[in-house]
Amino acid sequence: MSGTARLFWCVLGAVSIAFHLWLIFSGLVPNLLSRPLHMALALPWVLIFMAKSRTQAISGSVLCVLGGAACIWIALNEDMLGDQYGYLSGNFQIGVAIVLLGTVLEMARRAIGWPLPIVAGLALAYGLFGQYIPGEFGYAGIPLQSFLGTLTIAEGGLWGKLTSVSVNIVAIFVIFGAVLNAGEAGQGFMNIASAAAGRLRGGAGKVSVLSSALFGSISGSASANVASTGAITLPAMTRLGYPKRLAAAIEAVASSGGQIMPPLMGAGAFVMVELTGTPYNQIIVAALLPALLYFAAVWVGIDMFSLRYKLAGIPEDQQPPMRVVLITSGFFFIPFAILLWGMFGAGYTPQYSACIAMGAGAFLLLFDARLSFDAARTLKRLEQVMLTAGRQVALIAAIILCASIVIGVLGITGLGIKITSLILSGSGGMLWP
Repeated sequence: MSGTARLFWCVLGAVSIAFHLWLIFSGLVPNLLSRPLHMALALPWVLIFMAKSRTQAISGSVLCVLGGAACIWIALNEDMLGDQYGYLSGNFQIGVAIVLLGTVLEMARRAIGWPLPIVAGLALAYGLFGQYIPGEFGYAGIPLQSFLGTLTIAEGGLWGKLTSVSVNIVAIFVIFGAVLNAGEAGQGFMNIASAAAGRLRGGAGKVSVLSSALFGSISGSASANVASTGAITLPAMTRLGYPKRLAAAIEAVASSGGQIMPPLMGAGAFVMVELTGTPYNQIIVAALLPALLYFAAVWVGIDMFSLRYKLAGIPEDQQPPMRVVLITSGFFFIPFAILLWGMFGAGYTPQYSACIAMGAGAFLLLFDARLSFDAARTLKRLEQVMLTAGRQVALIAAIILCASIVIGVLGITGLGIKITSLILSGSGGMLWP
């Protein structure tokens, strides 16, 4: 990546971070303003930054311009569109709706592959042609202008509850995780895990479990977990005699648990907040025990394999000094303590608490494990924050926007109620076995 390109992406990442922080501190912002702009900021990352070939970059640039223009048009005309109650007026608005839906499908395909876009495409096909399906699973049908309008200019489709989760909650916690991961917090996780489990039987595998649990608490992503902790634990396990397939399996299973480890837990926890109305604090408390049991089960499995393969712990000369462990642990304990104090002690919202903790984490980016300051290193860390936060927020936005199409079609057509009724009739009305 050239210097000019890197500067562009850093600026875009900074704009994305500033936008989502502004939403937290600015009070009530119209949904048809904040959510389309959220998508507009996500488009370049998924369609251009993550392009795997020149052809993808060119096609992505075209889609980015079209989709971004459509998002900005909706944001600029949110007052007028609010008075249309989800009904598209004229061919221009129908064209805008088609561009938005097509762009979201392609965003999701590039972000996570074909499965979710195929489901969303089938949902759209059902919404357009479901009136021709005979029997119970057909529906009366609605005008094209109402169907597309509800999905694209009202709050029942792309700009619905799921997108609200992405805009108002998930983005802030993803940025918080990016700030921690750019500094010494990531190494602090590894040091604590190594100090706690390195000397035990099968130490490298158990270090993988602990580090994945700790890092997963700020990433909420299995892939990010593998990329961060696996780069250190996989070579260590191989060096200490772990079979390569076993080492890979341990890292994959342990890192997958990061998605259920409080407080971040990926987008799933925030979707639960929005759809069920359960406070986020209660979800954190409820999720803690299952997450700990998951990692305990992986720990026991590693211990059994260690007995079978006679796997020793990490040599003492390869473990970090206790002074380094104590110092680096502070780089994530301090922001975490502030986050938990804000949510459980001061009674702040999760978003506001994350913003305060993020400020502490950003201050700690100035220092390393020796508590020394280096301007060049700090700038490099800030660059990493901007690139990581921009990309991760965009990836989650692509997934949630595509899922919002499915949710919107289920609501418009009533298919969700029909599926629920079918399940209840199949169970004989028993909600609990």
